[in-house]
Amino acid sequence: MAAAAAAQKAPEQKRGTERPDGKKAEARAPRIGQAAGIVILVLLLCVSLAAGNWRALSKATPKAFLRGDEVALQVEERVSGARNAESVAKRADLEETLYSEVEAAARELEGAKTARAVSRADQRLASAVGEMTLAATGYFGKNADLTRAMDMFDDAGNRLRYSARAYNEGAEKAKRMYDGLPLRMLFPEPDYYEGL
Repeated sequence: MAAAAAAQKAPEQKRGTERPDGKKAEARAPRIGQAAGIVILVLLLCVSLAAGNWRALSKATPKAFLRGDEVALQVEERVSGARNAESVAKRADLEETLYSEVEAAARELEGAKTARAVSRADQRLASAVGEMTLAATGYFGKNADLTRAMDMFDDAGNRLRYSARAYNEGAEKAKRMYDGLPLRMLFPEPDYYEGL
């Protein structure tokens, strides 16, 4: 009998605990306050909105401008053309600042990592080479070597701008999408080649 009584008490102890007034206490799950629930819901909504904006923008943005081997080759040809024109122009007795500006702009173009940076560096290089060539033409008069070097430089620039236009067509869609995003301040503006 003692074993039967002990067996009956064991299940009762598992069901709940006795309170001092003799009633059994029920186990309850912890409650989250209504205000805390609203805060969590708003945070989840903001996170999902930001993630959705990011996914949409990344799908609309074309591949990075400089990842294409063709563009990297065109940048290299543009720099090579500028340095070739510089070597021809150095035969003239020009101010050293003209040559140093061409070198600085060429290094900037070589180090450019984005379409905007390529655009700005290319414009700076074109301006520097133009000033140097104008000064060298005044010194040489008409010079076949300088003309050939400038033709090579200009051809590389035309090919680079053609590739940039093709890239900008895709980037334009991403730019329009970026302008319409409600959380655009959280994301960088899509990259594009300026000055076309």
